[in-house]
Amino acid sequence: MELFDLYDNLGNKLHRTMERGTPNNEGEYHLVAHIWIRNSEGKYLIQQRNKLSDRIPHQWACTGGAVTSGEHSMQGAIRETYEEIGVLFQPEQLKLVKRFFVDDDFTNYITDLYLIEADVLIKDLKLDTVEVKQCAYYTLDEIQQLIKDKKHWNYERFATRQGYFKALEDN
Repeated sequence: MELFDLYDNLGNKLHRTMERGTPNNEGEYHLVAHIWIRNSEGKYLIQQRNKLSDRIPHQWACTGGAVTSGEHSMQGAIRETYEEIGVLFQPEQLKLVKRFFVDDDFTNYITDLYLIEADVLIKDLKLDTVEVKQCAYYTLDEIQQLIKDKKHWNYERFATRQGYFKALEDN
């Protein structure tokens, strides 16, 4: 059973938890980390998800996931990156770009958007093949086209996350 800490609409911890797969109450949020790795050519490392249980099976997305109970956002980001693609980053390599609050039909969550500037080689990745089918580098324009083609997760589909990609590019 995976547990997530709950936060209020200001990001304050509520000292309560929720179980993965269950809805939370209005005004309660759990924490999610999105990790974007940008290389020196300005391309982003994205992954094709490998789980049929995802909202959009085999979609492309950034690395990321839910922050588990007891972790802070950056710890969750480092753990998720290591678990999914086998790369272990140090806290000083992560830059918190922006925090978004998302009210969803099923569960509300806070998205912490991280950027890492690193030249990670595809051949050096150790993919968790349950979670990740493959990885590739794409420009932001190419990612926007994947979104239009409904092949990449559309992070701006919630009005509360408008400016998501602009925040990423401005850093």
